[in-house]
Amino acid sequence: MRIKFILVICVLMIFPGCALNKDFKYLERRMSQLETENKSLQNRIQQLKMDIENQVTVENGLRDMYAGQGAEFNQFKEGIRRLNGRFDETGHRFNQDIQALTDSLKNTGNTIDHFSQTVSENKRRIQRIENFVGFESGGDVAAKDKDAPLAKDKMSEDELYKVSKQAYDRADYETARQGFEKFLEIYPKSDRADNARFWIGEIYFVEGWYQKAIIEYQEVIENYPKGNKTQSAYLKQGIAFHKLGEDTNALLVLKELINKFPDANEAKIARQKVSQIE
Repeated sequence: MRIKFILVICVLMIFPGCALNKDFKYLERRMSQLETENKSLQNRIQQLKMDIENQVTVENGLRDMYAGQGAEFNQFKEGIRRLNGRFDETGHRFNQDIQALTDSLKNTGNTIDHFSQTVSENKRRIQRIENFVGFESGGDVAAKDKDAPLAKDKMSEDELYKVSKQAYDRADYETARQGFEKFLEIYPKSDRADNARFWIGEIYFVEGWYQKAIIEYQEVIENYPKGNKTQSAYLKQGIAFHKLGEDTNALLVLKELINKFPDANEAKIARQKVSQIE
């Protein structure tokens, strides 16, 4: 605007006979008016930008507020179904192997002996599992189908459950887990299927795999709501969440236990846990 105005002045100065004094004043007033309108438009544009930003902020706030509402417990249950223990399981096993190797190096300084002992122990464990689930001894274990069904004449429902529970009681957790999983595979409709699933969860809990334990407890809660392990599954699931530092989920589970089974012994323990967490 200023440049145009100066050019007009220059032209008028060169050709003084082409314009009158009033023309100068008119042009000057017009330029001043245009500048005022331009500033007004800029202020209006700035105000509109601020209004748009405020509107976006309000909409985001409303969106966040609505996102935090809804069926809280249903979201929690959905989160449980999506739990994927594979990464944590791999990390846990890796940490255990590293810790075992470190301890062995510190205590013996002999890496070869450490791995020899580990291999021997694994071979004995594999042999126990093979004998337990009904594989024939000998041969290459890796070549065998790990999911091969147990021969029915090898072990009955009662026998399989009994030996699995005995393995659990003597802290032979790997054998117990294999046995209970085989039990659920062969006898999924058994009256003790909920117990087998619960003991698998207990094995993961004892070993510190709380995410895996939570999933197993949820299987008991959802698939066997009237079973004799449902209350215990609620309680141990709440404790597992607490172990992971997820106190919000822990309180949801424990309070659900108290509401559904207020007179159960597990509910009494749950009330104590709730008071400790809160």
